[in-house]
Amino acid sequence: MKLGLVLEGGASRALFTCGALDALLEENIHADYVIGVSAGIAYGTSYVSRQFGRNLELSLKYLHDKRYMGTRHLLNPKKRSYYNMDFAFRQIPESLVPFDFDAYTQYSKNVTVLAGVSNMHTGRIDYKELPTDDWDLHLRTLWASCALPYLFQPEKIDGQLYMDGGICDPIPFRKALNDGCDKLITILTRERTYSKHSDISTKLASRSFKKYPEFSNALLERPAKYNADRDELFAMADRGDAIIINPKDTTGFKRTERQPEKLQLMYNDGYSSTKAMMPEIKKYLDII
Repeated sequence: MKLGLVLEGGASRALFTCGALDALLEENIHADYVIGVSAGIAYGTSYVSRQFGRNLELSLKYLHDKRYMGTRHLLNPKKRSYYNMDFAFRQIPESLVPFDFDAYTQYSKNVTVLAGVSNMHTGRIDYKELPTDDWDLHLRTLWASCALPYLFQPEKIDGQLYMDGGICDPIPFRKALNDGCDKLITILTRERTYSKHSDISTKLASRSFKKYPEFSNALLERPAKYNADRDELFAMADRGDAIIINPKDTTGFKRTERQPEKLQLMYNDGYSSTKAMMPEIKKYLDII
């Protein structure tokens, strides 16, 4: 058996993912393969390092810290990103809410960990392994996977410009299947009834990247691809071929939610939903 864990992004909605991952850790369910995009894979690294509660702590502790995020960073001509990369991806993991690099290095020897990043030149997804011998590249790859249009600047890696992985492959379950995973647990950040529609912001974002026509097209095509991916995944789950963990309701929950009570509730939903599904999950994994 090769267990793949697939993590959708979703910005602040990924607090649901944090709760679900902590529940999996508590039950000693460790995947052989972890793939995700955007906030999903950013939080997924703490699952690989087996740091229960770390994601929730950093999400709540610095929620209103001006060093962490805000329009002043977006308007700063030297940064032009809503999140402060140096603070979020260096100061926090290195000293404030320490990421256990040693534990990650140890556990990832037996786990494939991939971050999806959208290539602006090709309009396609690239899957990057997160290295343990170059932590700067490791963190920049995570940053690239989280780089939402308008909120972040593109990240250059190996001469290519990258942005949020969720643009070109919002739920990278096919990559997991193609890489040999015969069991899949997918954590989504939208309820089952959700359907994505193209809106004015999508069209404006597409136009703003007309210098990169393939990437511009990927932005326009994302809603249809996202809905098709979900349809296929839920069909797999209905057949018993996959496990899907998803929120009950995300109505009124903002992409950059700033209310700690809402974030805590989203985390609680992820944790309790996963705990409630544990008999089903363990039966699917043949461990009971």
